[in-house]
Amino acid sequence: MAGKNSEDIASPDSVDVTPQSLPTQVLDALDQVVVALDRDRRVLYANRRIEELLGVDRASLLGAAAKDLFAGIDAKWLRGASSEPRDFKLQAEGREVTLKAEAVQMRAESGEVLGSVVLADPVAETEDGEFQKKIDRLVSLGELSAYVAHEIRNPLTGIRTTVQFVSSKFKTSDPRREDLADVIQELDRIEQIITGLLLFARPQSGRPVLSDVHGVAEKTLAAIELQLADAGVTVERDFGDGLPELWLDPDLVQQVFLNLSLNAIQAMPAGGTLTVSTGVRRYRTRRSFVDVSFSDTGGGIPREAMEKIFDPFYTTRAMGTGLGLSISLQIVRDHGGVITAKNNSAGGATFRVSFPLPVDPGERA
Repeated sequence: MAGKNSEDIASPDSVDVTPQSLPTQVLDALDQVVVALDRDRRVLYANRRIEELLGVDRASLLGAAAKDLFAGIDAKWLRGASSEPRDFKLQAEGREVTLKAEAVQMRAESGEVLGSVVLADPVAETEDGEFQKKIDRLVSLGELSAYVAHEIRNPLTGIRTTVQFVSSKFKTSDPRREDLADVIQELDRIEQIITGLLLFARPQSGRPVLSDVHGVAEKTLAAIELQLADAGVTVERDFGDGLPELWLDPDLVQQVFLNLSLNAIQAMPAGGTLTVSTGVRRYRTRRSFVDVSFSDTGGGIPREAMEKIFDPFYTTRAMGTGLGLSISLQIVRDHGGVITAKNNSAGGATFRVSFPLPVDPGERA
């Protein structure tokens, strides 16, 4: 969970390149992951790339067991005994990255095996075309959704008007009025789905202004105060100090925060705690991010749902449209950010929204 205690990886002081430091400088310049292991398959060295992918200080990896870092790869391969490339998955900053790796033995001049070196490249999602196919399907789905929504909305309005007119002809005590009221309620639900379809197919263009993310979060929590009280959910704030202003569309970002907050409430049917936290993550070699996290104390996200929760029309709720998280994902991406989900070790789930930090106050995302 990202909060004011989030790890802050400070930029190092500039140093001169010397013959002694040159090997490290060269390895850090590579886009390839380089990890050296000793005979016991513990980490001796990790370059800058693995630090970026994991989002942690590489010093914390020293001495770690390779089996924990390279999950699912056997000891023989890690020793460099096989030159066969392997794929493995790395949990990186709330997302799963697939890497293609090979291991080579590290030997002394005498020929003695000192350990091994693992070289890995992140595998592009588009390598086998599956990710691009999914994007193409989503684009087509968006176009189809817009067409269907427009075609349904007009006759739907006529049906609703007719039902209301017929209902007005019955006496107040007539039970048929109640039946027609149920029909109107279902028509309104269809209208809600259509609105979601149009937002998914034709997202609203953002109008970013320099905004205080805490102000947007507080406005969101104020808007759902009654829902929180009715659900028996208390709110805890863990706001970082001195967060910079960001280029955001406050209304669209509030819609994201609202979706995540309502999801958290629905995940706690017996009540619980919604924790909203903020913080800054800084990297030596990459842009920094402002994180806003929404954590609940519910039952967590089922394993089979974790990879699908951002897919359009996927929902585990009988009355859900399955578009809230998809629309939120689009809004955050349009702001240059990312949104991730994970289960908490103590129970419940956390959704984290990360916005890029401008290099200077006047820079737009």
